[in-house]
Amino acid sequence: EKEVALVGKGGAIAGSVFASGGYEDLLAEKNIKAWVGYESIAPQGPVKSWDITEATIPIRVATAPMPKALRGIFWLMDQEKGTALVSFAGPSHDGGGCSVGSLRGKFYSIRCSGDRVWSWADETDKFNIWATQQADLIYHFVFDNAEQPRKCQIYPESRALDIVLNNEWLLDYEMELEEELDDKFPGSVVWRRRSAILGQEGLLTYCIVQVVDEHGNRIQPAWDRFVEYQNSAKAGERPGKIFYHEIGASS
Repeated sequence: EKEVALVGKGGAIAGSVFASGGYEDLLAEKNIKAWVGYESIAPQGPVKSWDITEATIPIRVATAPMPKALRGIFWLMDQEKGTALVSFAGPSHDGGGCSVGSLRGKFYSIRCSGDRVWSWADETDKFNIWATQQADLIYHFVFDNAEQPRKCQIYPESRALDIVLNNEWLLDYEMELEEELDDKFPGSVVWRRRSAILGQEGLLTYCIVQVVDEHGNRIQPAWDRFVEYQNSAKAGERPGKIFYHEIGASS
C-alpha cells in the first residue's frame, strides 16, 4: 500500500489517496468483480426499438445515490429525429467509467451509444445514430455541487478518436436548473441546455424535462407532452417509437 499525493493545477486542489496493487489475475482469483468505473469500455450493444405505448420503459431509471435533480428519466425537448429519452442511471454494462450510477465527486459520464441510457426518435436519422456510434461519443458532466447541483458544464469526447473537446471558447455546452417552467411542468425537474460555438451564444437552447420519476412512475403532464411530440411528424419517420442500445449482461 502506498500513499500518493494529489495536487491540482496551481495548487488549487490537494489531497492524497492510498493505493495498493497486486498481480494481474488477483481479482479473478478472489472472485471479485472490478468496479465498473475501472473496467475497459465494452463493445456497443445492438440497436433496439420500443413502442411508447408499452408499459415497461427500457431506459434505465436513475435513483439514489444520484442527486434528486438527476433521478428518473429525462426528455430532451424539440430534438426532432435526434435524442429522445436519456438517463443518469447506472451501473450499466458500458464500463469505461460511463453510467456508474453515482457522481464521482462532481463528475458523471454518459455514453450516447450506451447501455439503455440514451435513445433517439428515429433510427433512419443516420447522422445521429451512425455518427455517435462511429465516434463512440461520450458526454462528461461537471456539476457545481455534488449534492444539490444547479449548473453543469458538459464536455464531449470521441472515445474512438481519443479526443476530448474541453476548450470552452471552441465549444461551450452548459445546463442549468430551470425554475420558471414549474407551472408548465409541475412535478418535473427541468434543466435548460445552452450551446455556444466560437463564442456565439444562443445557437442551440432547449429544455431537458423529467418525464419519469426515480420510482419509475410517469410524471404528468410532462409524459403526455413527450408522447404527443413523439407521435408527431416532427419526430421523424417512425412516430411512436424510440431507439436505444442494449448490452446484454454476458456481453
